[in-house]
Amino acid sequence: AKFVIDLGARAQVPIISFSATSPSLSPTQNSYFVRTTYDDSVQVKAIATVVQTFGWKEVVPVYEDTDYGNGLIPYITDAFQEIDTR
Repeated sequence: AKFVIDLGARAQVPIISFSATSPSLSPTQNSYFVRTTYDDSVQVKAIATVVQTFGWKEVVPVYEDTDYGNGLIPYITDAFQEIDTR
């Protein structure tokens, strides 16, 4: 998705995505990119709710070492800190 977004910016052609959910793909960084769905950081609230509901105090996130996977870690870390989980 990043390649297409960059290509759209260079050509000054709007890119509208219905599925690019990575937090690293931000419409604020590129005026030619529009996302019609929430980014994955919204999922983190649901994950934190599940963790809190079960009363878990330690969680090990398993993620893909890509821009997509790495983009979620700061959001997960913040959400877990808010519910006193690490």
